[in-house]
Amino acid sequence: MLFSILSLFIGISSVFLVRGSKDFRGLLLFQLGGLMMILLTYITTQDHILYKIGLNDNFVRFVLTLLSALISILWINSATELYNHRLANREALTIYTTLAATLCVYYSFIDYNSEFALSLRPMFLILSISLLFLSGLVCLYRQTNIGYFLLCLSLFMLMSKISVSAFFYQYNWLNLNIFNWLWIYIFAVAVIFMRFGMYHDDLKHSWNTIDKLNLQISNMINTSPFPIIITRADDNKLLTINNKASALFGLTHKDVAYHNLNEILVDEHNRRKFFENLLLHGGVDDYEVMVCNLLNASPFWMSASAKNMEYNNIEANYITFQDIALRKEQENNLQNQAHKDPLTMAWNRQYFEKFVPERIKECIHNAQNFSLLLIDADKFKKINDKYGHKFGDRVLIEVAKICQKSLRDDDIVARFGGEEFIIFLNDAEQRSAMRVAERLRQSIENNVFKDDDDEAVKITVSIGVVSSEKTNSLEVLLRQVDDAMYLAKHNGRNQVAAYDEQQLRSVQNKKSKSGKRNIHPVFQNEESEEISLLDSYGSQPL
Repeated sequence: MLFSILSLFIGISSVFLVRGSKDFRGLLLFQLGGLMMILLTYITTQDHILYKIGLNDNFVRFVLTLLSALISILWINSATELYNHRLANREALTIYTTLAATLCVYYSFIDYNSEFALSLRPMFLILSISLLFLSGLVCLYRQTNIGYFLLCLSLFMLMSKISVSAFFYQYNWLNLNIFNWLWIYIFAVAVIFMRFGMYHDDLKHSWNTIDKLNLQISNMINTSPFPIIITRADDNKLLTINNKASALFGLTHKDVAYHNLNEILVDEHNRRKFFENLLLHGGVDDYEVMVCNLLNASPFWMSASAKNMEYNNIEANYITFQDIALRKEQENNLQNQAHKDPLTMAWNRQYFEKFVPERIKECIHNAQNFSLLLIDADKFKKINDKYGHKFGDRVLIEVAKICQKSLRDDDIVARFGGEEFIIFLNDAEQRSAMRVAERLRQSIENNVFKDDDDEAVKITVSIGVVSSEKTNSLEVLLRQVDDAMYLAKHNGRNQVAAYDEQQLRSVQNKKSKSGKRNIHPVFQNEESEEISLLDSYGSQPL
């Protein structure tokens, strides 16, 4: 009896394993039918229990016959569910249920002495066994795994038990040996295998879904109109790039694994700031970075947006790039408008005061000397009075062009105002600066200017030179280069003069007592006054 109770418990527990899955509904119906068959066998051999509770022979016959009919109904649904994953036709099943219930009532209470009444219950049992056999055939046909094979074995074992008990033991079905209950254990094992099979199928489906999503992501990345790079987060190793990025940075998809994002972001300071923001905020939006094409190593500006993400189970950075050449051009134009002299297109005074101190810091850091040149057109007021201001403007424009063509790219030519130009020479001591100044003076002197009547006009300039060999103070150097330029004018104009403190003191001792504030001492005896814009420079902060 204890073994029977344990077997029933296992049978009922196996039902709970499949109760939540639509795919296992046929197994659930089969197991319920089997358990009802066990109940029927017990009541059939122990029908005295029904008499003890007050039921007469007619009610006992009705209960047993109705149980047989219910078992057949369950296995009808089980067979159709296992075959085509659908329950039996509702209309046909309703007709069958109504007919079975009517027969049970009629031959249990009205015509209970007829031969058909005695054969009604065996008829339902034979139908049930046939349906059970059909379910077994379906499972045998569908045995794609060990779970279906065990289920098929369980079905035929139950069918054998019912057949042998019904026809050879005259309904004495309560034989409590292991064989009688073995079908429940096999069924439970079959359900477990099928449940694991379902989990495996779900897992396989999930991996297939992930693979499809990864494929869709790859297709979206490759077809994106923007260059996209995905890098490993820990070392910035390239994981994948799309076609736009491949063309932009000169990389093939095969070479991606051998390159690092640091090779593309070429500016070290800019790159460090980009990664700091990415690490701090988990993402970067519209950050300007300098990148290069690895084939020709030509740098250019792009806007980069980055986001931390997981890519193929790896912590990665998703980076998109956008061309900002037009925007940078507009910014450069605005910057030029703010920092360029509108007449000569040389740098203006604001630019000089803003960037030259930074250049001086770089020279000090690199232990390099630098020099300043101050150029002033000789007797420029007379030129304006004689030829007109338009001609004077053309002279200033040409002087600026000569200076820009004759100097290096990292030198700075700025118009300080009027006819004065100041030049910052990077990595140049006084001797080199003197040679540069003399070359500029000769180029300007040899240049032929044409007036409105197409007559040739010669222009000369005086140039003062000072070097940082004695001091790095920009304010001091500006006053010294101003004094050096006026020494050049005092010595006869159209020449280059270096700052000489002794010579300057000698000139100052000879000056007349004029009292005019902005007139340099060397011009006290000149017919026209030449006023330097640097005379008041010390009062303006850099």
